[in-house]
Amino acid sequence: MVNFIQKSKKLGIALLLLIATILTALPATSSAATTTQYKVNTSSLNVRSGPSTNYKVVFTLKKNTVVTKQATKGSWFKIKSGSKTGYVSSKYLTAVKKVTVSSATSTQYKVNASSLNARSGPSTNYKVVFTLKKNAVVTKQATSGTWFKIKYGSKTGYVSSKYLTAIKSSETSTSSTPAKTTYFYVTEQTGLSLRSGAGVNYKSLGVTVPFEAKVKILKENKNNWIQVTYKGKTGWINAHTAYGFKSTTSFAFTSVKVTKTTYLVMKGNSLNVRKMPNVAAPKVASIGIGFTGKVLRTSNNNWVEIEYSNSKRGWVSANTDLSILTDKIDQVGNPSSKPLKGLKFVIDAGHGGNDSGAVGTDLNGKRVTEAELTLKSAKAVQSKIESLGGTVFMTRTGTGALSSDKVTDLGLRAKAAAKYGANAFISLHYNSATPAAEGIETLYYKADSKEFASTIHKNVMEALKEEYNGIKDRGPKFQNVMVLRENTVFATLVELGFISNKTELTRMNTDKYRATIAEGIANGVLEYYFGE
Repeated sequence: MVNFIQKSKKLGIALLLLIATILTALPATSSAATTTQYKVNTSSLNVRSGPSTNYKVVFTLKKNTVVTKQATKGSWFKIKSGSKTGYVSSKYLTAVKKVTVSSATSTQYKVNASSLNARSGPSTNYKVVFTLKKNAVVTKQATSGTWFKIKYGSKTGYVSSKYLTAIKSSETSTSSTPAKTTYFYVTEQTGLSLRSGAGVNYKSLGVTVPFEAKVKILKENKNNWIQVTYKGKTGWINAHTAYGFKSTTSFAFTSVKVTKTTYLVMKGNSLNVRKMPNVAAPKVASIGIGFTGKVLRTSNNNWVEIEYSNSKRGWVSANTDLSILTDKIDQVGNPSSKPLKGLKFVIDAGHGGNDSGAVGTDLNGKRVTEAELTLKSAKAVQSKIESLGGTVFMTRTGTGALSSDKVTDLGLRAKAAAKYGANAFISLHYNSATPAAEGIETLYYKADSKEFASTIHKNVMEALKEEYNGIKDRGPKFQNVMVLRENTVFATLVELGFISNKTELTRMNTDKYRATIAEGIANGVLEYYFGE
């Protein structure tokens, strides 16, 4: 019995040694507990379901995509990208330097670019989570290669370090009292949050210094923050010129919105447009003879707030004989037949060049392109607006486009209004869908263009219904269109009918139809600007 037990023990030990040998011989299948980040170094990389090219491709990665290694199998890595996992050959990956956290004392930096995207990770492959303005002060929390993890207020993200400039400790810690009594006037529409210290990383005191408020500067910091008292609380606000201005002149004003459509028309050579109704306020623009601007507010010291170039607002003095306030432009000497004198419009004939737009065939079998129709329609609108005294800038007057690249072409169209100092932008297009689709629709993107688009649409429909029966009204609509989204003035895009509908196309491709829609658009402009 003893011999049997001893033999059994020996057999058991031998079996354990055999198992250990087998396990040792097996290849390693997982990496160390700490994961490592890698970057794709080839133009595209197939990710497979297993560690060889015999396994199927489950997804593909672009160059410079950052992935996390989870395990190793020979020369293959098991990786994770977002929520996806798979295997890739390690020779197509380059190790990313490990993120190193900065010292306990955080470092502050200032944005040196006009605007800076903060991303969810340390490369341009990560999505943008928020955007920083020039001179915004951020706190560096960590470093990943040439990228910094930063904190801005309550937000965190990654930015390229080349767009940041280190702030010297003296800039954030040194403050001084103004040599003369100085005030800060807030021009930021949303107001400025009062904080416990000179930077966005300090806690809010729960008080907002509102738009157009005046506060006395108690202390000034070199990072553009100032200490003030408002509603019994003393704290710090950002005094960058984007948010207001400093002045040793103390002034106050009250203002009211105009209840009746009123215009300021320039008769003399030049008036300065300022941020507030006082000569102590910074100049933002100048207006000259022939300028016409809609009055938004009037102040108790006889200044008026107007819309000037590119829908921007500012104040001008109405205390001189260089200008006149009126509810109709023709009351200041312009002939009544030229009510649009002084107003500028960009008329955009959609498509052109290699981009023909939609294509249709009319009841006579004639093939017609959208680019042809929009150009003819745009010229009709141009003629009508110019006959009323308005100035028209056409994005195209021939068959060519502004650029052979479509995105560039659309961008140039969107920038035309700013380029020419126009008051409004009107883009003309024709729709395409099923053969039975019909009707007129008018698009807008920005909220301040909704009324303009709706007024144009209403008048176009009224003009068409006077001439034709059964025109379908598809209404004004919000739509994210580049020429509207990237515009800086009142902007609308009018879809003047369906080129895919043979009956509608036959009607649309006539001089009568073009004259009718031109009449409608001109009436819409008149109603919007003059309430006529």
